[in-house]
Amino acid sequence: MRKFERSVLVLATAAFAAACADPTSPTRTLVTDDAAAAVTPHTIFFGGGQTYPTGLAGGVIRLCKSSNATGSFDFTWSLNGSQPAAIPGGPLVVTDPLLPACRNIYTSTAINGSAYDVVVITEAADQTSNWQLTGRDVDQYLGKFTVYSPPRLDDEDDTGARSITVYLTNDMAKKATFTNTFTESPTSGCTYTKGWYQNKNGSPTVIAVDGRTKGDAQKFFAATPSKLNGITFVNNSGNAINNNSLLNLYQQLLAALNNLGGDAFEDNGPPEVDDAIDAAQDGTNGTGLQIINLTLTQDQIGTLTATLSAFNEGQFPTWPHCAG
Repeated sequence: MRKFERSVLVLATAAFAAACADPTSPTRTLVTDDAAAAVTPHTIFFGGGQTYPTGLAGGVIRLCKSSNATGSFDFTWSLNGSQPAAIPGGPLVVTDPLLPACRNIYTSTAINGSAYDVVVITEAADQTSNWQLTGRDVDQYLGKFTVYSPPRLDDEDDTGARSITVYLTNDMAKKATFTNTFTESPTSGCTYTKGWYQNKNGSPTVIAVDGRTKGDAQKFFAATPSKLNGITFVNNSGNAINNNSLLNLYQQLLAALNNLGGDAFEDNGPPEVDDAIDAAQDGTNGTGLQIINLTLTQDQIGTLTATLSAFNEGQFPTWPHCAG
């Protein structure tokens, strides 16, 4: 398992004149459960030259996703009791585990002391059993002499709902960070695309898989819709069919099996990929250069092809694209 490390923002301090009286110390009220969010107040002395952190400004709520592996994460949000909807801009996508993905999703114009906005942010369910939502944090940025009437620092957390409720006015900024941890599969490795197995460097490395000889597999990889190299397609009744998408699926299946060493029964890849391999093999049959579509619909062919293609292209954590 990769160890996840989270850097904690340090509360900014400044030398204040003795004549300046501090506001009431920030307080927080959390819906505590087995993994309550951490709320950190940050005091900004604008008169001393401090400014909001990059990306923040008065009234802004900024949503961030931090994870120890790449991935795409869906969120919904609601404003002042509205029906939850997808966050503006679509899912947050982490492309570098060292860099959180962040986006401003709303700017409040509510005037402190007379009104406030209520923003509820909820993360969708974990993508697979390898992912887990392990933390929610709210950083509150407010001016040194802001008067809180009523106080709006009582942001709330609901672990069961996977959500944070943030109270916002135009004289403060808040950043909500959701943290996910990915647990590695029992094994890992690197992958080649089906195109690599088609070219002169990759073709010699092709192995016999799925009941096909090495020569059969090489012919499948080399085939195109306009040049099938003797490959035929039939349905479960034995009738000939013309199905280019089935050829693409079978090429992606052969590539995935080659990338995993050829043993489809070991389940030694990511769980989602192992399931796609099982489904593709259960739905097809044939010997030599014939592919029999036993049960697969066009939608199923498309879904399985997308999963296996993503794996072969190195898009799964701990299974990057092979060098060379």
